[in-house]
Amino acid sequence: MLVVPNRVDLPTMLELEKALGGKARIAWMVESTLMPGEAVMNHLRQSQAAGFVCAINQQGRDFILTKARQQIEMGRHVVLLPGRPLQAPASLTDIPANLLSLFDGSPLHAMPVYVGMYNNYFDAAITTREPYDRLHLSFCPPLRAGHQLGARIQAAWMSAQTAQLEQHPMLEHPCLPQLLVEALLRNPQGRLLDGVDDSTLHYRDILSAAVMATGVLEQHTGNTRMGIILPPGKLGTIANLACLLAGITAVNINYTATPEQFAHMVQQAGLTRFITDTRFTNMQRKFSWPPSRDLIYLDQELAEKGPWKLKAWSTLSKLRTPQQLMQHASIATPEAEAEAAIIFTGGTEDKPLGVPLTHRMLLAAAMSLRSRLELSPGHDILLSVLPAYTPAGLIGGFLLPLLGGFDMVTYPTATAGKRLCTLVQEHAVALVTNTPAGTRAMLKAAKTPNTFAQLHYCLSAGAKMPASLAEAARQHFGLQVLECYSTAEALPFAAAAMPAPAADPDTTRPLLPTARKGCIGAPLPGVAVRITGLYTPEPSPTPSSPGLVWLKGPAVTRRYLGVSNEDSPRMHGNWFCTGDVGFMSPDGLLTILGRKVRFTQMGDQMIPHVQLEELLYKIFNVSPDENERKLAVVSVPSRTGGEELVMLSTLHKEVAPADYLTLRYGITNMHLPGSWAPRHIIPVKYIPTLPNGKLDYQTCFLGACRMLKIKVS
Repeated sequence: MLVVPNRVDLPTMLELEKALGGKARIAWMVESTLMPGEAVMNHLRQSQAAGFVCAINQQGRDFILTKARQQIEMGRHVVLLPGRPLQAPASLTDIPANLLSLFDGSPLHAMPVYVGMYNNYFDAAITTREPYDRLHLSFCPPLRAGHQLGARIQAAWMSAQTAQLEQHPMLEHPCLPQLLVEALLRNPQGRLLDGVDDSTLHYRDILSAAVMATGVLEQHTGNTRMGIILPPGKLGTIANLACLLAGITAVNINYTATPEQFAHMVQQAGLTRFITDTRFTNMQRKFSWPPSRDLIYLDQELAEKGPWKLKAWSTLSKLRTPQQLMQHASIATPEAEAEAAIIFTGGTEDKPLGVPLTHRMLLAAAMSLRSRLELSPGHDILLSVLPAYTPAGLIGGFLLPLLGGFDMVTYPTATAGKRLCTLVQEHAVALVTNTPAGTRAMLKAAKTPNTFAQLHYCLSAGAKMPASLAEAARQHFGLQVLECYSTAEALPFAAAAMPAPAADPDTTRPLLPTARKGCIGAPLPGVAVRITGLYTPEPSPTPSSPGLVWLKGPAVTRRYLGVSNEDSPRMHGNWFCTGDVGFMSPDGLLTILGRKVRFTQMGDQMIPHVQLEELLYKIFNVSPDENERKLAVVSVPSRTGGEELVMLSTLHKEVAPADYLTLRYGITNMHLPGSWAPRHIIPVKYIPTLPNGKLDYQTCFLGACRMLKIKVS
């Protein structure tokens, strides 16, 4: 049996020796370009362990497999012994893709072993190097020899990692309110810097204000859920913290939603009261606000309490332990699986769906994100501009800074490029997460090439990042914009690109890729990815081929609000179907090609609508406009069976036969099959979009069917 651990240090090596029957039963396989660390090598020499050193680039695949087979025939397990490459923090494995793919199609069966290294504190809860508090080895079920063995080994590691993380010491019996109180009291001088009025609120005062607000919430509602209609800022932070401390489910509302969407969210969550503030209600006049009697104006409520009460709570927090303070303030200690918050999906294809988030899910998400970031508490500052109704805003802009002890700057408008650039420079911001539109606004407003010199992480979430955005950031500012795969059902991101680690001039250690053009990046720790066929939840035998993307993990939802799993085709056991089409590369990077609904199956080929739209812009010699769509492709039922493509266009007032000739010749001139050419061009006045800027596909589809007189159920 070929045993493939994802990483090995000396304690792991000793555990493997014990588990596999002692050193006499093991032959260690070492690749010369990825030599193990000094402690491991010393142990090999002193124990006179059996094994062999190989060189992929020099000896070739057949020679190495022959050496491995010889050791197996002698009754030994061949254990691949990885060294320490350059990689992103908390990566899945230390083994480069070329070494792992060596076994594809070989006669060797494999047993993957996932080695997890954990600490009992938040900052390095998931780690990949010593020191650590806990070492956990998971021996995965053996895998048969054959096609794409390397990809199947990676899939086994991901599943084992999610199972291990469920048992993490911090997640076994987590009390999120207590962890927040302890973190805020441990870092009382941490700061929230409000970018609107340049005021500063220390974390001790935020805790005191939130404790005061718990009494307000209990006084104003008998409901277990509370709506929050607030942007990033002091009051938004206090409101969400107060709900957690009071044991009330925080339901952050999308204040750009249509009246119909808002009414649907209120009904789904059963909301009767909403927290907001006076200034925001005056600014957001287009929103369909509930009656004033149902609004709790947090600014007014805290002002009525008076500054003396805030000072009294602040003084009390200095004199009491976290447990004493919680008892004195009657702070809730809910169960790990109790509902803590609700966010809603974007409603891309249907009405928004409520996603219940437990205390365990929130903490697991914050731990997962923190483990992937190389940031220093008390030194690095985060910029929070995304609302808490988004996963990135709730985790990255609220929980991460409070639990991790990071100062944060807040601003309520993600597209206020000029102001955001000023805040980034003034406060030497190290991390900002924004939408592609917000990031582009920042790039346009930047005055000097060094505007983003201190910015280590510029994350793009919430929508597909245009390649032109990443290129503009790189060319003009030397800034790497890192794309994240964001969905309401997986907190905070399912996957994210990361900066490449700095090369070490004193070593020749290989570099494991952390980002690549067109890729989303690697899944975050604790997120397992499965690629299946378009119409089945069973794993695809070829994960590197496009298919449906499924997710699993402690921070991935397992149900929708008010919908049983039996009624939801997107839930299958612990797996959640994203509805996106994508694939995993051999080196563990995820690529998302688009929504399943935005693909048309014709025979053996899948036609991606987004890519086809890009080609149509070129064919009709028109530049895409970020602010206004000029065309869209939808797929409608064909009268002869199957599906056919339709182009909705604001470029055409009338359609002539020459337009169809232009289409067909344009497609074939690009060396694509004629089936890519839309069968119909429908002139429209505008292309419907959703509040988040994405195509309103359902409206476009129904409109196309109506214009073509096609009946749909």
